[in-house]
Amino acid sequence: MRRRGIFTTYKIFTYLLAKYVLAFAILAVTQFVFYFVNAPLFSIDGAKDALMIVLGNVHFGISTTAIVLVPYFLLNIIPTGLRWKPVYKNISETIYIISVSVMVMVNLADTIYFQWTLRRTTGDIFKYLTVGGDMSNLVPQFLSDFWMYVVGFVVLLIVFIVLSKQIVLLPRRAYPKSILKDTILSVLFTAMVVVAIRGGVFLQYRPLSPIDASRYTSSENTPLVVNTPFSIIRTFSKQSSIEKMSYFSSASALDNVFTPLSSAMIDSCDTVVALPDTVVDNKTNVVLIVLESFSEEYIGCFNANGGRSFTPFLDSLVQKSIVYRGMANGKRSIEAIPALLAGMPSLMNEPYITSSYSMNKIEGLPQILKRNDYHTSFFHGAYNGSMNFDSFVKSVGVDEYYGMNEYNNPKDYDGNWGIFDEPFLQFMAAKLSEFPQPFFTGVFTLSSHHPYTMPKQHQNKFAKGDIPILETVMYVDYALKKFFEKAETADWYNNTLFVITADHTAQAMADEYKTDYGMYKIPMIFYHPNADTAYRSNHIFQQIDLMPTLIDYLKLNESYACFGKSIYQTEGGFHVAYRNGWYQLLKDGYLLRFNNEKFEIFDVEKDPMLAHNIAKDKNDKALEDLKQYLKTIIQQYNNRLIENRLNVNENI
Repeated sequence: MRRRGIFTTYKIFTYLLAKYVLAFAILAVTQFVFYFVNAPLFSIDGAKDALMIVLGNVHFGISTTAIVLVPYFLLNIIPTGLRWKPVYKNISETIYIISVSVMVMVNLADTIYFQWTLRRTTGDIFKYLTVGGDMSNLVPQFLSDFWMYVVGFVVLLIVFIVLSKQIVLLPRRAYPKSILKDTILSVLFTAMVVVAIRGGVFLQYRPLSPIDASRYTSSENTPLVVNTPFSIIRTFSKQSSIEKMSYFSSASALDNVFTPLSSAMIDSCDTVVALPDTVVDNKTNVVLIVLESFSEEYIGCFNANGGRSFTPFLDSLVQKSIVYRGMANGKRSIEAIPALLAGMPSLMNEPYITSSYSMNKIEGLPQILKRNDYHTSFFHGAYNGSMNFDSFVKSVGVDEYYGMNEYNNPKDYDGNWGIFDEPFLQFMAAKLSEFPQPFFTGVFTLSSHHPYTMPKQHQNKFAKGDIPILETVMYVDYALKKFFEKAETADWYNNTLFVITADHTAQAMADEYKTDYGMYKIPMIFYHPNADTAYRSNHIFQQIDLMPTLIDYLKLNESYACFGKSIYQTEGGFHVAYRNGWYQLLKDGYLLRFNNEKFEIFDVEKDPMLAHNIAKDKNDKALEDLKQYLKTIIQQYNNRLIENRLNVNENI
């Protein structure tokens, strides 16, 4: 008796094509869900732009579906009668269901994750998961918090399986007579699959890659064109693979535009804050406080949230501090620490810490400070090994690392990431009093990270705000207040510069913080108890500028290599980042984006929402100079990492 279904055929390759179309359609549904959920983060410019995004989705979807179904196709294009045998067929159908299910699950999962990173997940996710947190607790928490997506996935999976069973391959009793025909069709079908995987044949001289999304829309909207399975697959073996660049053939011409090699300006620079007279030989202590997910938008003194403040303590501290236009160099925590401690941005798909270049010889700020008689330490309340921070900070000169192991009090564990910030900062304040002066220490907080767990004694104590993170922002602000209250009683306090910044931004509320400019805005606050000046500077201060700025501030007679620049040696500053295959430069009032093929240029003063690309409308020398500046940074970064040429001193 024949099996009935919506689509029945005895032709194996017609059957495979129908299975392919169904898988493609399911992927398209998840792409629509991705847009529906994240629509406020994009700006589609009319019907033509929308049509091009749809066409791009089709192009990338065709390739993705073919790649995902390769194992299934291999089992079914071999010219053999086994393909009609029940056991063999059940095995191949199981592989089909699993392959498509994984594709759907990955794309739906990134629908959520994108709201934090604003980039499609790439192949480095497998390394990142192994160093990110306590996954045994985090995964159940995520599934609980985003249960509606789990339900949606299950419903979509059921629909997919039901539809899949409606595509029926009828038996062929006279198969041996069709071997020659099947062999020819197998070759043709294989060729079609290869063409689909490549993304084309005649017009596609190289395999389709994520960068090709820019052919269909602006850089801001390319995540709508690319799907996450494609992004992961295409970057899996190339996470830290960067190519040597030759924009400039002359080394001297390259260095004249931008060089990572610098020396301290100890004679002519003014200090960031006035040092007290009691400081011996200007050996002031430095405490770097890195706040988890603290967008500039959340801090009341920046007036970005309608006047409502979620950081009363920081607001009061800013009144006694020097504040810069802080900019993060990445969108993930693992990218922040190399930027802050070694002036090393992650201008590639993979974070520097987990890349193959992490074994290169570089010299960080702690190493330079150690040569100048500083004690160095770093505190992070997560489990030891989280994001490889303990290994990295020691590789750049940190003597003592304090994590959850050293804290050694599980009652303060938040159940997901590590020790709550309030008790951990108190622990750090006590430890600082044990260190010899001068000292440098860094601390990375964690309580304002999803799932935003609050200590029991503080639940319902703080305002919740419009998004979940704001309650924990208030808690972290409170924890900072308690830390400073304890620090004020220590003998080292008046001889200490506090630098308060963040690792990256998080979910945005106002539209201005959803742009490629606003999504990197973080606090950059310099506070010294004995300073007699306080002001807001318009100077751009990116994370990679911290190392050279502190070397100048402390008047250390040192040469070093890093990609940031001291605020004493630049006018106005600049900011560089990399996301979704695009390099980005903010300098002289313009924001440039470049994907090694084309530029997008925006006037951030006149167009803060980045709505008008003026790359074709305006072409003067100033903009050409900025293009060359960005290309120089890219060439210096790629070539020096590949050649391991980021060490100035022989003893690194």
